[in-house]
Amino acid sequence: MELAARRNELILVHTPHLEDKLKGTRLILDIVGADSRISTDRVLIDHAEEHTVDLILEKGFWAGITLYPHSKCSADRAVDILETSGCERIWLNSAADWGVSNPLAVVEAGEEMRRRGFSEEAINGVLFRNPAAFLGQSPRFKVQC
Repeated sequence: MELAARRNELILVHTPHLEDKLKGTRLILDIVGADSRISTDRVLIDHAEEHTVDLILEKGFWAGITLYPHSKCSADRAVDILETSGCERIWLNSAADWGVSNPLAVVEAGEEMRRRGFSEEAINGVLFRNPAAFLGQSPRFKVQC
């Protein structure tokens, strides 16, 4: 955080794997939010879940939802979150790491959004415009269509 604050860089914070994820998320939001050098709209709090996403958004941060097929957050569960919390300042990402992963989970979430009646604008927002808007705050990130 210190380096990002000094260099005005974007920040991604991975919430902890705790029994009480809400408590851990609150601690992160309090610590990051207390640093006056850091603008909350330049921070993405990743691994948001149903019980943390609204708190993250209310504090002015971006919420990342990482999709896994069997653990953590599935594509269906992520769309449930979007139905209740909206699509603003939320992005979806997938992983291919330590456990069973599905690098195409974001595509599947988009298909599930379409199946549930989300507009093409909302789908494009969550899957493309939101990540582009967050990352676009960096002068080194350029979207080429």
